[in-house]
Amino acid sequence: MTAREAFFTIHSGLVREGPGDRDSLDWAVAQAGTGPDARVLDAGCGPGADIASLLAHVPQGHVTALDKHPDFVARVAEAHAADTRVTVREGDMLAPDGLFDLIWSAGAIYNMGITPALIAWRRHLAPEGRVAFSDAAWRHDAPSATARAFWLEYPGMTDRAGIHAQVVAAGYTVIADRWLSDSAWAAYYTPLAARVSALRAAGDPALAEALAETEAELAVWRDHGGDYGYLLVVAEPAA
Repeated sequence: MTAREAFFTIHSGLVREGPGDRDSLDWAVAQAGTGPDARVLDAGCGPGADIASLLAHVPQGHVTALDKHPDFVARVAEAHAADTRVTVREGDMLAPDGLFDLIWSAGAIYNMGITPALIAWRRHLAPEGRVAFSDAAWRHDAPSATARAFWLEYPGMTDRAGIHAQVVAAGYTVIADRWLSDSAWAAYYTPLAARVSALRAAGDPALAEALAETEAELAVWRDHGGDYGYLLVVAEPAA
C-alpha cells in the first residue's frame, strides 16, 4: 500500500480534511461582505465540507469547488450532482477559471504559499472581491520542541505578524482575522480519532505506519495545541 493509498484509506468518509466549522465560515463571509448573489471559489475544497455553508450564504449565487485530488473531486461531484449552483473542477488552485466575489480557502493555501497564492488569485477577483483563508501559525514565541518537530514539514510556518506581512507583500490589506476555535479543531480531529481507532481494531498491517503518524499528530494537538493554531484571515487587494 502506497502512502497515498494509506492516507485515503484513513481519511475515507471524513467530512473535513482540516480544522474548521460553520461559525468560522459565517464570520469570514460576514467580514468579507459577500452578497447573496456572489460567485464563490472554494479553492482546495477537499471533500467539500464547506460547500453547503457557502451555498447558504449565496442562495442566488454560485460556488465553484476546485481541488487537485481526483478522489475529492469525484466525491464532491457526486454529492452535488443535482445542484446547478455548484461547479466542481479538478485542477491547479492557482489557475481557477473565472472571476469571483469571494475566494475561500480553508487550510489549503500552504500548498502554494500565501503570497504567491494571493498574487495569482488577484486576477480572478471581481471588483471589490475578497479572499478568506486559514493557515497554520505559531501562537507565541516559545513553542515546545515537540510542536516544532511536528511542524518541520511546514518550514514556512510563521506567526500572526508573519502571515500579515505575507498578505501585505502580495498587495493586499487585512480586513480582519481570528484564530479558529477549539470546536473547529474538534470538528476535524474527533472523527479522525474515531476512524483511527476503528482501523487499529481491524489490524491491517499495511496501515500501521500511517496510523502511527496520525496518532502522533493527534497527540501533539492534545498536549501542545496551545502552541499553534489556524489563523483565519479576510483580505482584499490594496487600493
